[in-house]
Amino acid sequence: MISTGKIKANNPIRSDLLNFRFQSKGYPLIELIVVVALLGIMLTFTVPRLHSTLFLDDTDTASRWIMGKVQAMREAAIQNQKQYVLHIDMDTHRIWDTNESMSEEKQEDAALDAHELPGNVRIVEVEFPIGGKITSGRADIRFYITGHTDKALIHLDDGNRQLSFLIEPFLTKVKVFEKYASFED
Repeated sequence: MISTGKIKANNPIRSDLLNFRFQSKGYPLIELIVVVALLGIMLTFTVPRLHSTLFLDDTDTASRWIMGKVQAMREAAIQNQKQYVLHIDMDTHRIWDTNESMSEEKQEDAALDAHELPGNVRIVEVEFPIGGKITSGRADIRFYITGHTDKALIHLDDGNRQLSFLIEPFLTKVKVFEKYASFED
């Protein structure tokens, strides 16, 4: 007998599959409960992250910029074997960087293209353990080719809260204080 490969309509297995397919009109309640529970668990972990990254206030934005800039300058000083300087102008609340190989014209261009702090965030002062506090004018923090930097505290204020950023000579991370911190404390 030669088989044509077709399944006969009166085949009991095939008719059961057809009946099952047409009888299933939705998902069982338990499947829906499991899916909703899994979505709830995923949202529990993702919403706080989205909130913290999408809805940053001006102080958080300035904080992240300062920490990233310090890290990048430390790495650039080592990689390029040049001394870098982070310039902080307390009067205009602007920050920019230069390096020792820049011409005076390029240094002036860097000052003109300085990063301005957002919103009502202002630089209160920059404090050095030996040089004291600089409350007006310009403060310079140096990053050396050996990877270390001047020890300094940068103080920010937005009217609602104060932040202090501690730049340690030999530590790569900037330590952030959610208050006004001083070397005198």
